[in-house]
Order: sequence, then structure tokens, then C-alpha cells
Amino acid sequence: MRKRMLFLLCILIVFTFTACGNPKENNNDDISTKGSDSKGTASQEKLVTDEPKSEEKMGKKSSTAVVFFSATGTTKEVAGILAGVLETDAVEIIPKEAYSSDDLDYSNDNCRANKEMNDDDSRPGIKNDLSVIKECGTVYIGYPIWWGTAPRIIQTFFETYDFSGKTVYLFCTSGGSGIEQSVQDLQEKYKNVNIVSARRFSEGVSEEEIREWLEKLK
Repeated sequence: MRKRMLFLLCILIVFTFTACGNPKENNNDDISTKGSDSKGTASQEKLVTDEPKSEEKMGKKSSTAVVFFSATGTTKEVAGILAGVLETDAVEIIPKEAYSSDDLDYSNDNCRANKEMNDDDSRPGIKNDLSVIKECGTVYIGYPIWWGTAPRIIQTFFETYDFSGKTVYLFCTSGGSGIEQSVQDLQEKYKNVNIVSARRFSEGVSEEEIREWLEKLK
């Protein structure tokens, strides 16, 4: 009887030690969980590290340019709103010879605008330096529609500066004519320019309309 009691006691002791060993397996699970926590912490730190600093944000802003030609001020208004939404500057293409109201009298076949648009080789000079686009990866180019297409001075702009590696978006102002023909004309003539998208705006465009367009470009 005494031996039997000792035997049962030994079994009980062995079982107790075995049961006490199980938490070590749980500790391994804890280590694995901590490992996951560590990875999670590393990811959070990466997100913080990836958050652009103010200087980098400024650099990002300056990497986008809004360039426009506006003879009457309508396109200038749209370019200003667009630049405000993009948090960059709007840079005007200033012709060497400013356009007067007589130059834009389309009812007169001999007016300057009509002569230029009837001459495929016409390239009106640009007065100001637009080399700011050299540092920009994305360029928005705006213009009014003349004779169903872009004014010749836009061709001067394309032929003066290097657009290699840049993403180009076009926008125009027009009372009725679409932007399609101008896009087709520019794409055919400047095949090396990456024109991605284009949009026509009417006079009195709202900031909301421009934001909707930009949202579609994402």
C-alpha cells in the first residue's frame, strides 16, 4: 500500500512539472507576437519618415508649373485658379508684341491674329524667360482657342523649350469651340511631348470645376 502511494505521488510530480513546462510554448507565441508588434512599429516609423518635410513640400510644389497665354484675360483667370489649387505660380507667356483689340478683330481678314493663324510657319516671339519649366516634371499649359485650335505662340513655346520627360496637361478657354482639335494638332506636330489630358473651360469657371478635373487626373 505504501509503495503504491509513493508510485502515485511520483506520477503526480511528473505531471505537475510537465504542466508547468507548457507556458514556455506560450512565451514563444508572445515572442512571435512581439515580432509582429515590432514590424508594426517599424511601419509606423516609416510612415513618419516618409512624411515630406516643409522643404520637400516646397520642392514638390515647384515641380509643377502652370503656363498660359491670354490675350484678353479670360485664360489668365482660369490659370490663376488652377495655380491656386495646385499651390504653385501661374506664369504668363508674354508676346514680344502685345495684341491690341485691332489685332484680335477676327472680322477683319487682315488683322494680325487672322494672318498668324493662316500662316503655318508663323511663330510669334515670346518676350519673357519661361525656363522655369526646366525643373518641372508636370506642366499645365493654357490658351484661348483661335480658329478652332491653339494660337501660334503656343507652338513657339513648344519649340523653344525641351519637354522631354515631362507630363503635359492642356487647358483652354472658349465660348463654344472644343479643345480636341488643338490637342490633335499639337500631338501631331510635337510627338515627343507627352500630352496626357486636356480640358476646356468657359468664362467664369469655378474652383470646384477645376478641382473636379484634377481629381479625375489622379
